[in-house]
Amino acid sequence: MINSNVQTIQKCLDDYMLRTGKIEIGEIEANQALACAGVLNDDQAHPGRPLREMLIKLRDTNLLPQNVRLMQGVWTIKHSKTMAKFLQILQF
Repeated sequence: MINSNVQTIQKCLDDYMLRTGKIEIGEIEANQALACAGVLNDDQAHPGRPLREMLIKLRDTNLLPQNVRLMQGVWTIKHSKTMAKFLQILQF
């Protein structure tokens, strides 16, 4: 159930980023996009909170997608097609 929910959210965010021409968005903007699509409701008092809580649960269960990261207390989500599908070895 969690995996299908994550895939639905990822597809919705990818479509949003394609429409707006962005390759990376923050958690507040992502939660607003999901709320407009009817996938995940947003909290008016604390924008982005439902998505943050879900990302924390995914991180704790080691199911966090590769294109989502937490840096300095801020969650950022990249378009899923910008991530490499295989390991590249560079020789120097």
